[in-house]
Amino acid sequence: MYDVIVIGAGPAGYEVASLLGSGGKSVCVIEKDEKHVGGTCLNWGCIPAKNFLESAIFVKKAKYFESCGVDISINGFDMSKLKANTCRLICDTKTGVFNMLKKGKVEIKYGTASFIDENTIKVGDDENSEELTATNFVIASGSSHRNHPLLKLDGKNIISSKEVFKLDSLPKSILIVGGGAIGCEFATFFNSLGTKTHIAEFTPKLLPAEDDDLGKTIKREFERQGMKIDVKANITSYKVKENGVEVTLDTGKKQEILTFEKILVSIGRVPNSKALNLEVANIKSDRDFVEVDENLKSISNDKIYAIGDVIKTPALAHVAFHEAKRVAQQILGQEVFTQKAIFPSVTFCSPQVASIGVSEAKLKEEGVPFKAKKVFFKPNAKAKIKGDDSGFIKILYNTENNKILGASIIGNDATELIHEFLVAINSNLTMDDLSKMIFAHPTLSESILEAVTH
Repeated sequence: MYDVIVIGAGPAGYEVASLLGSGGKSVCVIEKDEKHVGGTCLNWGCIPAKNFLESAIFVKKAKYFESCGVDISINGFDMSKLKANTCRLICDTKTGVFNMLKKGKVEIKYGTASFIDENTIKVGDDENSEELTATNFVIASGSSHRNHPLLKLDGKNIISSKEVFKLDSLPKSILIVGGGAIGCEFATFFNSLGTKTHIAEFTPKLLPAEDDDLGKTIKREFERQGMKIDVKANITSYKVKENGVEVTLDTGKKQEILTFEKILVSIGRVPNSKALNLEVANIKSDRDFVEVDENLKSISNDKIYAIGDVIKTPALAHVAFHEAKRVAQQILGQEVFTQKAIFPSVTFCSPQVASIGVSEAKLKEEGVPFKAKKVFFKPNAKAKIKGDDSGFIKILYNTENNKILGASIIGNDATELIHEFLVAINSNLTMDDLSKMIFAHPTLSESILEAVTH
């Protein structure tokens, strides 16, 4: 009998388990096996992807720094060394996760979890399993790759983002099906290292969750870098051949038959809840998402909480961490963070893209009086020093009280700069408030001062 059983040891699961354990609760966290500890984010997602990107972007920038006098000679790219470096990074980070759980006196059990009733779960299979009971459960089982309705993964010719980290060499050509954050990040990786890269996105723009001007700008920048981009595009047929995969690409205006060495499918993720046997524990779900109230508690069973990718909040690790804190606070009887939280969305392609707060579309839909103030990086000295002055900063503010409502950035270090607006929005700052501040020179950040001053 435990106070709390946590199902899943990804960012949401290990965070809530650690907090509860440190708070004095008896906690058990269930994960499939040791290699899955850390979840998709650590093992096959955020962390390895950004490590791959860091090396690729260094190669991409080499030509610019040659023009600055740096004698650089790029003689190829060794995927085996990048994979080994990434493996070390994952192992080092995972050690930190285990140490955190150990410090919180959290017990870890390995196996597949499924509910037997509202108070009991089975861990393992029919031949080798045990039953565990708890006062509360936290479902943090994460998500998996969403399958394409036509393209079937084979792990060799047609792959998901997970298989990218297993590649022994770079393909000569790749079609990336899906132009969301994952697709755009891997497009940057492959294109920067010389792979002929083509993106096919089903919706009218890249990065569909972002404002239209960001989607249009990233498309233009990608095309300038030599990528081929098709939006409103659909794969209607395919055939695996000796020299790659032949696909029929339909954009509505035209149909093309194209051949690629690899196809990467990145069209989103689906919650991992089917195996949990939710019904016997009276846990309601919708399209496999656990339905929760404003306190992240199951709407049909108040002993059950759910956090992370398994509920309908944005599938972002930093959102999962925040949800874990809120649940831990409730179970420990502490003051709980409010439900509404401002958080950034970030995409680590090149140029980087980030946004926070309310979008233009949402403000128009709600009838909020606002204006958009945009300043480009083109005249910014630091952007030029870094070798890329593309992109802009856009601030959305209320015209009645000048309060900052949202912001978007595309360009150098957008994923870092966006946090200045995180503080501004959470502190209810106005454009006037920011205009009175002194920004260092030369920096990318001083473009924010230009936006609020002129």
